[in-house]
Amino acid sequence: MPIYEYRCAECGESFELFIRSAKQKEGPTCPKCGSTDVHKAISLFGVGGTGGSSGISASSCGPGPV
Repeated sequence: MPIYEYRCAECGESFELFIRSAKQKEGPTCPKCGSTDVHKAISLFGVGGTGGSSGISASSCGPGPV
């Protein structure tokens, strides 16, 4: 189930929704004001970590020696 982020054009509220099916007929509504004038927002995601090195160097991302 994908999670989409939306922003309400009426009140500016940002919220997330679980979308259960691509065939879902009902459009999203704002949980704050109830408006259906909402738009998908660009989602950013982060990868958790300890702030240290991931153990992957830039040289290990390319093709190996031939």
